[in-house]
Amino acid sequence: MTARDLLHRIAASPDVILVLVVLVIFMDMMIYGLLIPIFPQYAPRFGVDESVIGMVFGTYAAMLLLFSIPMGLLSDRVGRRPLIVVGMLLLALATALFGFSTTITHLFIARTVQGISAAATWSAGLALLADTCDPARLGERMGIALSAVGFGTIVGPVVGGLLFEYLGYTATFLVPALLAAVVGLVVLAIPVPTCRQDRSPMLPSGALLPLAACAAAIVAASWTYGVIDPYLPVYLHDTFAASPAMIGLVFAVLAVATILAQPVAGRIYDRYGGSRYLIGGGLSFSGVAILAAVQAPALMLTVAAVFVLGVFLSCALVPVMPILSGIYRDHGSQGAAYGIYNTFYSVGLAAGPFAGAALLGSLPLPAIFLSQAVFLAIVGVLIWILIGRLHWR
Repeated sequence: MTARDLLHRIAASPDVILVLVVLVIFMDMMIYGLLIPIFPQYAPRFGVDESVIGMVFGTYAAMLLLFSIPMGLLSDRVGRRPLIVVGMLLLALATALFGFSTTITHLFIARTVQGISAAATWSAGLALLADTCDPARLGERMGIALSAVGFGTIVGPVVGGLLFEYLGYTATFLVPALLAAVVGLVVLAIPVPTCRQDRSPMLPSGALLPLAACAAAIVAASWTYGVIDPYLPVYLHDTFAASPAMIGLVFAVLAVATILAQPVAGRIYDRYGGSRYLIGGGLSFSGVAILAAVQAPALMLTVAAVFVLGVFLSCALVPVMPILSGIYRDHGSQGAAYGIYNTFYSVGLAAGPFAGAALLGSLPLPAIFLSQAVFLAIVGVLIWILIGRLHWR
C-alpha cells in the first residue's frame, strides 16, 4: 500500500473527519480564549480607553456575522478542504500578527483576520462533518464537535496566561500560530471527501418556517451567552464578592456542562427525536436556571444553577444542527446551512450585550437576568408550539 493509498483510506473514515473538525474548532476557540487574559494589558500598553479594546474584542463576532454565509456558500462551490486550510492558515497569520502588534490598528487588523478565518473554518468544517456522517448519527457527532468549543474555552485562557508569564508576549502568540499552521497543513495532506455544488439555494422551497424555528432557537441560546458573559461576572462580584479566580471557575463549570451535555443531547436526538422537548423545553428550562442562579442565597448554589444552565442550553442548540442539515441535504448545500447557523449565532452573541447595556440604564442587574429568563421561557414555548406544527421528530 502506497502512502497515497493510506491517506485516502484515512480520509474515508468518518471518525478521522470528526477528529479533524474537532481539532479545527478547538484551535479556533483555544486561540480565542488565549486572548482573554492578555487583553487587559492592551489599554495601558497602547494608551487607549478600555472601550476601544472592547471594540477590538467585538470585531471577531462582527466578522463571523458578515462572512459566515459567504464562506459557507463558497465551500459549497469549491469544496470544504480548501476553506478549512485557508481558514487555519489565516488563523495562524492573525495570531502571529497579535504577537508583533505595536499599534491599536494592528490589533484591529489581527482580530479582523481572526474573525474571517473562523467564518471559513466553522462553516466549512461543520459542513464537512454533515457531508461525511451518517444522518442517523449526526446529532451525536455535532455534539462532540461543539464540545470542542467548551474545551477550547477552558484551555485557552490557561495556556495564554502560562505562555505570557513564562515565555513573554511574542511567544504567547507565535507558539499557537505555529500549531494552527500545522493543523492546516494536516488537513491539506489528507484528501478528505467533499461535495461541490455549482449553485447553493439560500432558501429551499418550503423552508421558511423551519428556518425561522431554527433561527429563533439559535439566537435565543447565543443571546443568553451574550448576556451571561459580560454581566454574570459583575453580578458575582457585587453579590458574593467573588474573586477573579472564582469567577473563572464559575465559567469553567459552564463550559464543562456543555462539554458533557452536548454529545448526550445529540445522541438522544439521534435515537429518540424529541426536538420539541430538547429545543423548546431546553430554552424554557434555561430561563428557570437563570432565575435560580440570581435567586440563590449562596455562591455554590449559583454555581450549580450555572451548570444546569449549560446543560439545558446544550439541549436546545445541538438538535438544531442535524435539523439544519436535513433542510439543505437534498440540495447539497451544507455550507449554506452552517453558514446560516454561524450567522444567527453571531447575531445573538452580539445583540445580547447591547440589549443588556440598554436595560442596565434603567434596571438593576438582577432584573436584566430576570428579563432574559422570561425571554427564554417565551421563546421556548413558541418554539414548542411551532415544532408541533412542523411535525419534527
